[in-house]
Amino acid sequence: MGIGALNSSFQKNGYVSADMERIWDEKSLIKRIFQVEAEMAKVQAELGIIPCEAADLILENAEPSEELLLKAGKGGVGNPLVAVLDALREVIPEKARGWVHFGATTQDILDTARALQIKEASALLHRRLDNLVKITADNAHEHAHTMMVARTNGQYALPTTLGTRFARWNAELRRSRERLQAMRSRTEQIQFTGAVGTFASLGEQGPELNKRLAKKLDLVEQTISWHASSDTIMELALNVAVLGQSLAKIAEDLFAMQGSDLVEVREEMDAHLSGSSTMPQKLNPFTTMKISVAARLASGMAATLLTQPPATFERDHRQSEVHRDLIPQIFVAVDGAAAKLNFLFSRLIFDTDELEAGIRKGGPVLMSEGIMMALAPHIGHGTAHDVLQEFAKEYREKRMTLSEFCRTRPQLAALEGRLDLDSLTDPQNYLGRAVEISESARD
Repeated sequence: MGIGALNSSFQKNGYVSADMERIWDEKSLIKRIFQVEAEMAKVQAELGIIPCEAADLILENAEPSEELLLKAGKGGVGNPLVAVLDALREVIPEKARGWVHFGATTQDILDTARALQIKEASALLHRRLDNLVKITADNAHEHAHTMMVARTNGQYALPTTLGTRFARWNAELRRSRERLQAMRSRTEQIQFTGAVGTFASLGEQGPELNKRLAKKLDLVEQTISWHASSDTIMELALNVAVLGQSLAKIAEDLFAMQGSDLVEVREEMDAHLSGSSTMPQKLNPFTTMKISVAARLASGMAATLLTQPPATFERDHRQSEVHRDLIPQIFVAVDGAAAKLNFLFSRLIFDTDELEAGIRKGGPVLMSEGIMMALAPHIGHGTAHDVLQEFAKEYREKRMTLSEFCRTRPQLAALEGRLDLDSLTDPQNYLGRAVEISESARD
């Protein structure tokens, strides 16, 4: 049985999607290693480095059968590739065996195999993100006119619309999508430059082999070794973790909106997803909680990558071991959060009556900023601010209307006939550009 939330067979269903797990599991890694070895042999044959017959036999037998995967998975504590290569050589006819892994170095194969996994994982994450961008844009448009209270520092602030909140979520997701797309030319690079990055083992044909192999694997060509560099791996980890935080931001908002004191949104009842084992009435926001926890795990792992010491010289196994362990888990955690959020949006019910009830509960003091701006040209901004603080106090204690308040203040009484106080306290008149912002999310 695995250990921890992302690996335990008992806990991982709360965090891990089957699609992302398949990309990063041991079988997938071994398949990718076989793929790199087979394609390398094919290119080497094209360049006359190894016999064509040997390349054909390697390609023909580098099929990851269950038996072969089982043998390959019995790696030792040192070089994890040795057992994989031994398993591969075992199924290849003896006359071609000596050409397996010819002129290659372990780290080149492992890093290139990982680049293939990163490419596949990034594509899956993009698909999840594309769907979330569409969902949030559609909801922003649908709820462009659904009024609600905006809160700052946990307090009622001003009127807004639910569509505006969706538009903000949408904008953040779009920024993450741009970052993830921009990094792919750097994080999906081949690593095939030899033991110390000089192409020495393959001589003059090394750069051409690197170029052709990159094309066959659909990776970005790179002629300078990045074994001991951490910038691209850090960029990858941080951008994926940042996406996790964007997903968590949405989840945290939805968690709070589902609180019993608000109930502005709720999940459909499902005893296995949101129910309590002892309190039948409860609708626990477990999905949002899992999303937030996954983001925290991913951020912690990204921080570990960021704070580990840089590698020494041309290669440092200590660094690559940390990369190899944490990159898959960061992807798994954030993808699981994205999958859950996609699922959650299909189950959420927004209560527009409760949302608008917050506006009524807030009362005219929700528009105090707008009232202040209307008074400022007549009595000055500072005075208007102080006066509106007094009004807020009177409203909370006595439910005094703005008209009643103005009549108790000589400096305001003369303005009552010059200002439309009813209009100033109507939340519909102080939405700013909320509707336009909501509807722009589809652009």
